Amino acid sequence: MLSLQCNPKDRQQGVILVLVLIVLVALTLAAVALSRSTATANGIAGNLGFKQSATSSGDQGLEAAVAWLENNTGQASSSSASTCASGSTVLACDQAARGYLATRQDPGTAQDWPDLWAALVSAGAQPGQPNGGATDAAGNTVAYLVQRMCSAAGDPANGTCSALPDAVGCGSGMGLGSNGGGGNLNCKSQVYYRITVQVSGPRNTTAWVQAMVAL
Repeated sequence: MLSLQCNPKDRQQGVILVLVLIVLVALTLAAVALSRSTATANGIAGNLGFKQSATSSGDQGLEAAVAWLENNTGQASSSSASTCASGSTVLACDQAARGYLATRQDPGTAQDWPDLWAALVSAGAQPGQPNGGATDAAGNTVAYLVQRMCSAAGDPANGTCSALPDAVGCGSGMGLGSNGGGGNLNCKSQVYYRITVQVSGPRNTTAWVQAMVAL
């Protein structure tokens, strides 16, 4: 009668091989998970970096818009704006080619600022572009629109604009003369302007920066 015998060492070697394969599979899965987690973390960090860079580039648009407003405030004619048919200054009417609108328009109930921006551009407004529309060192493109906070075009003295009393001109009298009656002829008012900046950057990054200034 033939008798088959199995060496215990052979059985042990077979179990060890199975255990080694299981460990290898587990290590492979762990390595893949770690690699994916690292890639995701790097992607998030990169996106945050691009977002912060785009927001910082928005300052270029704000500074350019403020400089344009300062150069044209109170000017009857200007090399950077067209003369208005009605109103005494170039800021009394739209300067669509310069990214300036003499009247305010707010987002509707079903709109957000990107929607309103697109609507204003579709209506003829051409956003101002610092650096001639070229990308900056960070690869961002900056554009801005300025809206005067008025309900109608024309001079702000017609009462259609939101005005801020000038602390130097009006003083503590709040528009009253030194004798307590009548208007203070030295009292001036500043008009609000809302500047909206759009920044487009790498990886389809888009940032919006908004500021309100009074001149």
